[in-house]
Amino acid sequence: MPGKKRVLTLAALFVVAGLLLVACAAPTAPSAQPAVSEDAAPVAGGELTIGLGSEPETLDPGDAVYVQEQFILMNLFDSLLSMSPDGELHPGLASAWEANDDYSAFTFTMRQDVTFHDGTPLTAAAVKASFDHIVSDAVLESGGKTLLVDHQYVETEVVDDYTAVVKFAAPYPTFLRDAARQWLSISSPAALEQYGTDYGRNPVGTGPFRFVQWDAQSQVVLERNPDYNWAPEFAAHQGPALLDQVIFRFLPEAATRLTAYQTGEILVASEPPALDAIALADAGEGVLETFAQPGIPAIMMINTEKAPTDDINVRKAMIHALNHEEFVQTVFQQLGIPSYSVLSPTTWSFDEEAASLYRYDPEEAARLLAESGWTDSDGDGILDKDGEKLTIDYITSPIWEEAFNELLAGYLTQAGFDVQMRAMDDAGIAAEATAGAYSMLYIYWTRADPSPLRILFHSENIDGGAAYTRFRDAELDRVLADGDTQIDEDVRKQDYITAQRIIMENALVLPMFTVNTTYLNAPAVQNFGFDVEGYPFIYDIALSE
Repeated sequence: MPGKKRVLTLAALFVVAGLLLVACAAPTAPSAQPAVSEDAAPVAGGELTIGLGSEPETLDPGDAVYVQEQFILMNLFDSLLSMSPDGELHPGLASAWEANDDYSAFTFTMRQDVTFHDGTPLTAAAVKASFDHIVSDAVLESGGKTLLVDHQYVETEVVDDYTAVVKFAAPYPTFLRDAARQWLSISSPAALEQYGTDYGRNPVGTGPFRFVQWDAQSQVVLERNPDYNWAPEFAAHQGPALLDQVIFRFLPEAATRLTAYQTGEILVASEPPALDAIALADAGEGVLETFAQPGIPAIMMINTEKAPTDDINVRKAMIHALNHEEFVQTVFQQLGIPSYSVLSPTTWSFDEEAASLYRYDPEEAARLLAESGWTDSDGDGILDKDGEKLTIDYITSPIWEEAFNELLAGYLTQAGFDVQMRAMDDAGIAAEATAGAYSMLYIYWTRADPSPLRILFHSENIDGGAAYTRFRDAELDRVLADGDTQIDEDVRKQDYITAQRIIMENALVLPMFTVNTTYLNAPAVQNFGFDVEGYPFIYDIALSE
């Protein structure tokens, strides 16, 4: 698992669905999971065991970065606001909220009937304690710290016991949406003080489940919070959760998760081998649940400063060289979704025009490369110019890209590229990315809003940041900066449409696929659903008899 000392942006971007690692596995025999009739009624109680591909580093929401952490945290903690699967905001721990005219200060009226798992009541002071903790020196880097610090968090003012005003030094028009995210959920002030640096192993929230134990390299156990009576208004039921207990088992190998599913050791397998999962679902021995994640799809960011990818024709040829549909079908079978732009189609402001600029066209790729003077002078299939091969320096992580990196390199090789793959760990990739020593590198970023585009493409983030294309353009910088602070939604949408078109017209990225979260569930698992970012909503899940 990547270490927390690495660059935060890379840490967030490389948390890739385990499906990428296992999609090409061969199918096995049908499982012994019992079939459940379609009219079997869900009942309260029972234990749900979920197999995850990796273990969290912390259960402190203010210190968290990774996908596996958020999945667990959303069951332990609540946020100020809740966001329904359709992206609409609803009350959470705050029953009412209001922004000032320039969206730099936000007033929250807190519910008065909420208690933390340790019995302490929720007050406005908990909001201040939680946000102050996130920006403190106790948290080196985290998703929440990035959100608050990058938007110039000033303070949280406690007006009275149930009124808090969160203040920023600049407009933050997306804060209300971010206030619904797990990274900014609210912790018990008493527990933060009691556990100090050990709070990440002793989390105390207000969520539908409370923490029981964490057995390192094995499992995290949660139990139902019997006092829970403040579920989001869009939930399928109110009151305590239906399950008695939830156990998250850490099973790094996809084959191990599949075996555990087939033997009944787990009822939910995250990111199963695609062929196995499809076969089991077709045989009626499981239910496949998938979610196309919003945000930045799986892309290769192309370095525009380093030859030969400093040439726009070379970058365009790389995109035309990839047969997206064949590529995704090979890697993911029918579970894959090709991507042709820098935003996934499920993201607000997605622009069809930007996504229509490139399709598989090997003839056009050859024409572009010939136009730039690249020829196969010695007949070896690799293009060259002035004695130099058309070399792509591809830094790759076997952990995250094993399922597709060789196949991707194969498509580029067919187009005449000399693809040099340099496999390394996350620390190595972070170092090379910082130095600009690569032709392309892989990322994706799950978020319902397009705001990560500024982090990835504004030139202010080239040195020491995550603008790995290293592209400098005044108009792109302008619309990305405006989109980050613009309070007029129509203007903001146009900013991001313009940004998508500039990015794709200049071939800054090689889009590959939309990240598709996949779970294989036993037929007994009822009421399974996803939140707006693709995390399973366990609160409503029940087990049928």
